[in-house]
Amino acid sequence: MRVVAFGTYQADSHPRIQVLIEGLRTRGHEVVEINEPLGLTTAARVSMLLKPWTVPVLAVKLVARWGRLIIRSRAELRRGRPDAVLVGYLGHFDVHLARLLFRRTPIVLDHLIFAAGTAIDRGRRTGVVVRALDLVDRWALAAADVIVLDTEEHRDQVPSRWAARTVVANVGADSAWFDAGRGAVADPGEDEPVKVVFFGLFTPLQGAVVIGGALAILRSTGVDASRLSVTMIGTGQDLAAARAAAGASAAVRWIDWVDPADLPSVVASHHVALGIFGTTVKGAQVVPNKVYQSAAAGCAVVTSDTGPQRRMLGEHADFVPAGDAARLAAVLTRLSTDRELLALRRREARALALRSFGGASVIAPLMDRLPVVPTTTSAPVAPLTPRGALRWPLIKRAMRQTRPRTTLEIGCGQGAMGARLVALTPSFTAVEPDEDSFHIARDRIQARGGTVLNCTSDDLPADETFDMVCAFEVLEHLKDDEGALADWARKVRPGGHLVLSVPAWQHMFGTWDKAVGHYRRYSPDELSDKLRASGFEPVSVGLYGWPLAFVLEAIRNRVADGSTQMEDSAADQTAQSGRWMQPTKRLSALVITVGIFPFQVLQRLVPGKGNGIVALARRIG
Repeated sequence: MRVVAFGTYQADSHPRIQVLIEGLRTRGHEVVEINEPLGLTTAARVSMLLKPWTVPVLAVKLVARWGRLIIRSRAELRRGRPDAVLVGYLGHFDVHLARLLFRRTPIVLDHLIFAAGTAIDRGRRTGVVVRALDLVDRWALAAADVIVLDTEEHRDQVPSRWAARTVVANVGADSAWFDAGRGAVADPGEDEPVKVVFFGLFTPLQGAVVIGGALAILRSTGVDASRLSVTMIGTGQDLAAARAAAGASAAVRWIDWVDPADLPSVVASHHVALGIFGTTVKGAQVVPNKVYQSAAAGCAVVTSDTGPQRRMLGEHADFVPAGDAARLAAVLTRLSTDRELLALRRREARALALRSFGGASVIAPLMDRLPVVPTTTSAPVAPLTPRGALRWPLIKRAMRQTRPRTTLEIGCGQGAMGARLVALTPSFTAVEPDEDSFHIARDRIQARGGTVLNCTSDDLPADETFDMVCAFEVLEHLKDDEGALADWARKVRPGGHLVLSVPAWQHMFGTWDKAVGHYRRYSPDELSDKLRASGFEPVSVGLYGWPLAFVLEAIRNRVADGSTQMEDSAADQTAQSGRWMQPTKRLSALVITVGIFPFQVLQRLVPGKGNGIVALARRIG
């Protein structure tokens, strides 16, 4: 599999992307980096977004980097489409460029922070800016096919409409930290001080002021530099308050900056590393980079007792209540006196990191969500109708969500949709009873690795089942739709899925519906009820197409008004509906692709409106 790591990410200061890249490469996949670092820290980006008058500076930097990203992406596309694009951390804007450049390619967004939540964490509680940042978050999520979060708590913040796209993968540590851990400082002798390190940006989440308070308590209780030596690395919002809380102490050394390349070895020269201790909402939702990195570097870890950190570290770390300086001081005192416990904690943390925090382990949950490598062919993909182009992103999302190994499309028409589905499943079979449409579909689909049969699903072996059954614009043509759904259910293995599309809203039933042999249209609730009655549990039943589909509906009705097709039999109407008004020329396909794109974007931003339905349902039993 070939994956493009894309965006303005900065792996030196935000190494999560490096962990994912290392994991992919360790598992044997090719990773091509198309990266133009923006040159701004998280704090700088958030500060700009909180001060609207500085946003133009961010925009200028972004446009300059994007120009180079576009040039490099076009060069990479000459090799062919990649199998996936991974947009690095802080990719809230980059994900939209990736979506535009890498059409028909799965976009994976590493969404470690919510912009609005970060603004709130750093002091901005309400107002227009926070609401605007929330919109930025939502737009970014809407543009991604797979959304990678670092904790279940962050996954819970994703709006329900996109929840099915999410996967949780821990932050992990890159190889530099594991390399440093191999040369970690030896356990201290009885007459040597325990070396403690904190490194970070001194944000409220990190609780540096709490650490300062603990240091003051240690000083007041007689724990001096001969027993405990503390190094505080970094600058930021709470630095002054942390230094004030700590007071004067010979046991504390304050360092403003350590080069990122040197930081792993510096941390590995200490025995204990401090995590986070802030009482912010965000602090209870994360496991910070430094916890993973410190464990990999061979340090004992002391951090706040939160759900995510407790789940990740288990019994292999020391926990204190968030904001509790006294308890933190007590834990540090115990580690400074109980050297056997200190040695045990260091061994446990390092072993846990080796098992779970390296790239190969971190990437494992994501691998289950990446697409099957598509079949490559020089055959051009068949053009879609405008309505087909509007519903295709929803169908594609359903396929990637369920990752079927075997797929059956019922009533594939001329094969435009099937030619695309072939790329998303290892085994694809389509059936089409109309002979004229069958010949066209066979040429289009078999050239891309699928199979097309000139028959109905009833003609397939009775005991043959599939992981996924698809039926697009078929159900409304069948007089006994409930009987058809029951028949289709028998073609879906237990736990497998059905994805289908139908026209919506019976009050819109018009001359077009009559001309192409429709018996009815559906509401989302009505379709859901019919699915349940047939042995399916609806996963998602959503409208699509606003606003363009309403215009297309009016045009189709005008065309149908002048057609003689309504005089044909229902069977003939149904057969011809798969051929009528189907684009066949490459120029038509280009016009539709370019013209439909703004409406696809609008549809993602305003979901749940339209005159068509795409439904995904799981077979029960």
